[in-house]
Amino acid sequence: MFRQLLPYVRLMTPWTWLLGMGIALQLMALASSIGLMALSGWFLSASALAGLSIATAHTFNYLLPSAGVRFFALSRTGARYGERLVTHDATFRLLSRLRKHVYESLEPLSPAQLQRHGESELMTRLTADVDALDGLYLRVLAPSIVALLGIVICGVVIGVFAPAIGLFAALALLLSGLLGPWLAWRAGQAHSDAWHQDNTRLRARLLERLNGLSELMIYNRWHGEVDSLIEGQQTRDAHEYQLARQWGSSQLLSQTLLGLTLTGVLGMAGWAVTRHELDATLVALMGLAIMGAFEAIALLPQAWQNLGRIQRAATRLDDVRQRVSETDFPAESEQCLPEGHRLSIDQLSVHLEASIAVLYSVSLEVEEGEHLLILGPSGSGKTTLFNSLIRFVSPSEGTMTLGGAPLNQLSEATLRAQFAVAQQETHLFAASYRDNLTMGQPIDDETIMAMLDTLALRDWLEQQPDGLSGFPDERGSSLSGGQLRRFGIARALLRKAPIVLLDEPTEGLDEATEQQVWHAIRNHCQGRTLIVITHRLIQLEDFDRIAMLDEGHLVEYDTPRRLLADPDSRLTVLCQRIDPELAGLMRPA
Repeated sequence: MFRQLLPYVRLMTPWTWLLGMGIALQLMALASSIGLMALSGWFLSASALAGLSIATAHTFNYLLPSAGVRFFALSRTGARYGERLVTHDATFRLLSRLRKHVYESLEPLSPAQLQRHGESELMTRLTADVDALDGLYLRVLAPSIVALLGIVICGVVIGVFAPAIGLFAALALLLSGLLGPWLAWRAGQAHSDAWHQDNTRLRARLLERLNGLSELMIYNRWHGEVDSLIEGQQTRDAHEYQLARQWGSSQLLSQTLLGLTLTGVLGMAGWAVTRHELDATLVALMGLAIMGAFEAIALLPQAWQNLGRIQRAATRLDDVRQRVSETDFPAESEQCLPEGHRLSIDQLSVHLEASIAVLYSVSLEVEEGEHLLILGPSGSGKTTLFNSLIRFVSPSEGTMTLGGAPLNQLSEATLRAQFAVAQQETHLFAASYRDNLTMGQPIDDETIMAMLDTLALRDWLEQQPDGLSGFPDERGSSLSGGQLRRFGIARALLRKAPIVLLDEPTEGLDEATEQQVWHAIRNHCQGRTLIVITHRLIQLEDFDRIAMLDEGHLVEYDTPRRLLADPDSRLTVLCQRIDPELAGLMRPA
């Protein structure tokens, strides 16, 4: 029933002593509360009886009970303060470890498949779901353990004077501590699960719509989306209302059980007094001890009602890890080291889903230092081929080798060191422009500025506040699409890797800037293997070979001149449609 929570319970192991100290302090505060109320009840009763005659008034010891009351009052205050300090410190430590655990679980997963969950959905799981799990210790485990031990303490306090009454009190409190929370958990499980799902959908949709706010406003769809969001919120709030009603019902049940327990204890105590077996001053002690112990039990129904949300959060986080395939890398001591940088792709097939194939038996040989252009329309499998090379996607069939070593037998550090990649979408982190460009590499500012100059970005950066030390807006929103793309190219070219992979590097650039960018790419990739994928006819003369993909199949693969020499080749037909002059220039004389 609670199997999905066990991995998160094990995360508490490093701080067992701290978590145990928090529970001990909570228990000390509860014991002090029980002691304070019980002793105060006895003290008032005994003082009233002692004052009935002058003789008893003079002989009654007021000092010792007064000291006890003050002791319990101070110890309860101190324990409560210490408990808040320790349990919240433990919770923050646990939350930190929990986030780290979730990130470490996601890090080895396939990025290409992970992205299919949706950015907003993943953000919700990494925030709301993790935040829900941090209540496992603070709101469920610790209060439940303390309540159980508090019941034992209350039973012992009463049992010292009347064992039968102490046993009855403990059993009655145990019934209250089990029945109310169990009913709250059972009754609230469906609504709690529905609330969590509605809240997740609402958060994900809100984040997604805010990202597309400009488009929604342009097409006058924002007000409709607001109405839809409000409707979703009302649906979520309806479940919240039902949970509140169920919590109220569980509180009513708990208070009723408290009344019955208190009535039973007082009745038994009164009967024992009439038989002269029990001191009358202990009746108030027993009644107030019950009320002190119930302080911990009263918190359990709401705590266990929230357990449904915690279970749902754990299930959703596990779902991401289990449904997205993991990319396994061998240890550095077990890897096969490449000899050179010759790329070989043999009969490569990729299925993103069981029945959806995006690449079919693709075979390519890319010599070290060779420049390869991969052409094809959108959806032809170009990006999937790139993702396979950098192991963002696992092939279904075929092999890929680098310098004779299979790619899947290279450690992650070795594999990443072989490739410099500029994807279609460039992400800027919340860091300086310098850090975004170097990505942790030791590169001096002069080299960085020289690279930006070749890509027509230097003048723009020098106009920014603080230059390289400045920070971009979130996700680089202050950069135009072309600037952001060139920023990604600069990041890739600055990386000293033997193989450079560029995905649509000049998309969206004007002709003059495009020529400048290609000139920079050509100069910085001399002696390095360059693989460029695009759907446009660009700088064909700069490439040693051209591969054409169509619907996942490799339909042509040869030098530009040989392909253009064949009037029936796909490249020739494409050039004739778009740029007949280029086709004529590239044909051999």
